Amino acid sequence: MIIVSDCKMVKEMFSDSSFSGRMDFTPFDLIQDGKLHGILNTDGEHWEELRRFTLRQLRDFGFGKGTMEDSIMLEVNELIDLLIEQGEKPVDNVKQRVVLAVINSLWAICTGIRHKQDDKELLGINEKVNKAYDAIVEGGSAVMFMTWLIYAFPRWTGYDKIKAALSDMADYLRKPVMDHKKTRQDEFERDFTDAFLKEIAKTTDPNSAFMGKLGEDNLVSTLGDLYLAGTDTIATTLSWMILYLSKFPQIQKKFQQEIESVTGNTRKITVSDRPNMPYTQALIAETLRFSSIVPQGVQHRVLKDQTYQGFLIPKDTVITANLYYIHFNPKIWRDPENFRPDRFLSPDGKSFKRHDSLIPFSTGRRQCLGESLARDSIFLFSTNIAQRFNLEFDKNGPENGFESKLSFLLKPKPFNVIFRDRLAM
Repeated sequence: MIIVSDCKMVKEMFSDSSFSGRMDFTPFDLIQDGKLHGILNTDGEHWEELRRFTLRQLRDFGFGKGTMEDSIMLEVNELIDLLIEQGEKPVDNVKQRVVLAVINSLWAICTGIRHKQDDKELLGINEKVNKAYDAIVEGGSAVMFMTWLIYAFPRWTGYDKIKAALSDMADYLRKPVMDHKKTRQDEFERDFTDAFLKEIAKTTDPNSAFMGKLGEDNLVSTLGDLYLAGTDTIATTLSWMILYLSKFPQIQKKFQQEIESVTGNTRKITVSDRPNMPYTQALIAETLRFSSIVPQGVQHRVLKDQTYQGFLIPKDTVITANLYYIHFNPKIWRDPENFRPDRFLSPDGKSFKRHDSLIPFSTGRRQCLGESLARDSIFLFSTNIAQRFNLEFDKNGPENGFESKLSFLLKPKPFNVIFRDRLAM
């Protein structure tokens, strides 16, 4: 394994097709048939085919468009209503409440299904996903890099538990696929699942990722990949942002003042407001930097012997981008240990400044395909919640000094927040 801690090098390497492979995650594949499926775990022609199709269809069904915004805002409004019902009682599981809202906005486009945020089926899929990921983490991170440990020491690694959790999740994801097969019509595509099934139906190339049963298995895995890329990451980032706002009331106040200056607090915030909200953009950028929820990104694999800056990097070498170090390098950020949104503003504070060393969604050929959904969701949820509520850290609840718990993502340890309705004050 090579660990790359220089942002420029990460960008150069990850833009090169020779460095765009994936490690062999076969034991952790949803389908469990000894092959790799979906977008996240595959490489080569199948990955190219699936990623290209998925990006095109998601754009057609709303990514980066008003239809996606409408879907997100349905969930924002329902979450706000649920928080109002809570009154001023401390909310003890912020991420769980947010993740259910985020799942719905994505699931409506992927499968045409929209649950209520307290729906048992929606709670069920979230529980299955968490069990799958927690089981892998409990098995020890070593099994991710030395998969032979699974077969040599199955009891120690807890692989039976991992396999059962993955199977449960796959069963849940197969359900909308089976339902769509019974009801879909070629002349009308209701959602992403319909479009994928239509592509399977017309595919005759036996080497295609869309061929027959392999195509259906790739659809199930791709739905799972979209869940991981577009829900848990967003909800985790939003939970960190809520924690930061509750801990830094002056930053929260400045955030709310900008919201009011743009909307007069007479209407909800929309994506079209974003260019006029430099402090909000800076706050979100600093949240992405400071939380760095995917500290090492997703590992890449070298597909062929490759020379880089005079060094021979052999085929199958694993490349890890040290994103956490890049985001906390004092030579780049000066005071990285401080949560300071102003670092992303111009000297007069009137414009947002992008920074080349901020790469929370990775970079290059395998950059996160859920980035546009993530950015829109984080913006709409955070602004509309802060417009309606004052966020107050509950000092009588669990203390959290920005500690994270071990998982695939850096997630905040439990904390409680009181959402005080600003309209009721």
